Amino acid sequence: MPSSTRTPVKSPTAQGKPTRPRGLARREALLDAVLRIVAELGTDAVTHRRVAEEAELPLASTTYWFDSKEHLLTAALELAAERDLGRLRDHVSAAGGETDPLTLAVSTILAPAGPSRSSLITTYALLLEAARRPVLREIAQRWTAAYLETIGVLLKRAGSRAPQADAELLLAAADGLIIEQLASGQSSDIQPRLIRLAGALLERS
Repeated sequence: MPSSTRTPVKSPTAQGKPTRPRGLARREALLDAVLRIVAELGTDAVTHRRVAEEAELPLASTTYWFDSKEHLLTAALELAAERDLGRLRDHVSAAGGETDPLTLAVSTILAPAGPSRSSLITTYALLLEAARRPVLREIAQRWTAAYLETIGVLLKRAGSRAPQADAELLLAAADGLIIEQLASGQSSDIQPRLIRLAGALLERS
C-alpha cells in the first residue's frame, strides 16, 4: 500500500523572495516535512524543532498545529493515505473498462506509489509505527481496507470466487516483494510475478 511525499512549492513575491505558506497550507507544509524526515531518518527523528527546521517555518507554527509527536505522526499518516488513495482512484478511473481486470488489479497495487523510493520507505515506516502506536492503527486499517475493496472488486470481475481473500494474499505478496527490494537496494519489475500469483489464485478458485 504504497504512499508519496511532495515538497511544497514556494511562490516568489514581487521582490523575488519566497513566501512562507500560511493557514492550512502551512499545516500541510509541516506534514510534508514530517514525511521527508521519516523517509530519510525514520520516525524516531521526528520532533517539533526538526520539523520546523525542515519546513523552514517557526517552531511556534509546529506547536500551534500539533500538540505532540504522536499528533504529528497521525496527521502525516492521514495525509499520506489521503494522497495515495486519491491516486489509486484516479488510476482505476483512467484505466476504464477495457483493461483486463486481473492486470488492472495488480497495477492498482503498484501504480499509485510511482517510482519514489522515499515515498515507499515513508509508507512502510509509518505503517510499522502503527504497531507501536494504537492511534495510528485505525488510519492504517482504513488505508488497507480501501485497497482490499478496490482489488477485490477487480478480482471478482476477473472470475475470483473468493475475491476478498485473494485480494489479501495479493496485497500481502506485493508488500513483501516491495519491502524486500527496499531492504536490498535492488530493483526489478515485480508486476509479472504478481500477475502470475493472481492467475494462480483464480485457477485455484
